[in-house]
Amino acid sequence: MKPVIGFVGTGAMGTPMAQNLLKAGYPLVVYDLKDKAVEALAKAGAEKVFSARELSSRSSVVITMLPASPDVEAAVLGSEGVIEGARPGDIVIDMSSSYPTSTKMICEQLAVRGIRMLDAPVSGGTNGARDGTLAIMVGGAEKDYEECRPILEAMGQSIYHLGKIGAGHTVKALNNLCSACSMVITSEALIAAKRLGLAPEKVIDAINSGTGRSWSSQFKFPTFVLNDKFNSGFSIGLMNKDLEIATRLGRELNVPMFVGALVQQLYNQAVGRGGGDECHTAIIKFIEDWHGVEERNKEGG
Repeated sequence: MKPVIGFVGTGAMGTPMAQNLLKAGYPLVVYDLKDKAVEALAKAGAEKVFSARELSSRSSVVITMLPASPDVEAAVLGSEGVIEGARPGDIVIDMSSSYPTSTKMICEQLAVRGIRMLDAPVSGGTNGARDGTLAIMVGGAEKDYEECRPILEAMGQSIYHLGKIGAGHTVKALNNLCSACSMVITSEALIAAKRLGLAPEKVIDAINSGTGRSWSSQFKFPTFVLNDKFNSGFSIGLMNKDLEIATRLGRELNVPMFVGALVQQLYNQAVGRGGGDECHTAIIKFIEDWHGVEERNKEGG
């Protein structure tokens, strides 16, 4: 018999992830601070509750999919949080992009009450969440990972157990560090090409046939940038938050992140200019503005 899963956080990523759990036959209990966010899932067969405490009292596995560590701490450790309703032996899976030190602290407090924890952040955007093809990076005890693997497989395609608690959140931040850097450097290359009067689509095709290709050039530019859609479902503000996690880890570990720190400052400046809610691929628009270049989807002159 499949365990009852409690799902906290039914936003742009959480809702399709929860829908895939329903499709896989898992009984689901859902909660979000925004009451309307759970309506689609309730109509699809999930049970709607009104606090994280109530949710955890009705489930044996709790998944959190929230914007940042403070939100996870409040949802799990608050007076009406998961910890107050969960029982010894239950397990919490934080699939948010959280700060590893916070994750370890939450894990320690849960362990006092006999509650287990995995961190399992995801990569793949809203398309991956909808299609169930997310990459999932997991930290925590091997036994707990194996127990929860079928649940994760209902939401993701590539699942990696990377080590002890916090390892998943660490690798997710480092992944997004690489992703953000490739997004920026490809943007700069395209701007230089524009200055030379070259067609961006042809330039991207050429880069993707050479050694400069990346996920940004192969997928993000054709899918979100060259067509001006900018609708990946992952914002500049969230990317900036993940970059701060990665560069903070670098400072704590005495690992200088020269390029990463510069890219983080660029995203941070975009947030400061009001771009926090824009698609993270729209960072090219801010770089274009700084360089006085526009119309990336047309040939230059």
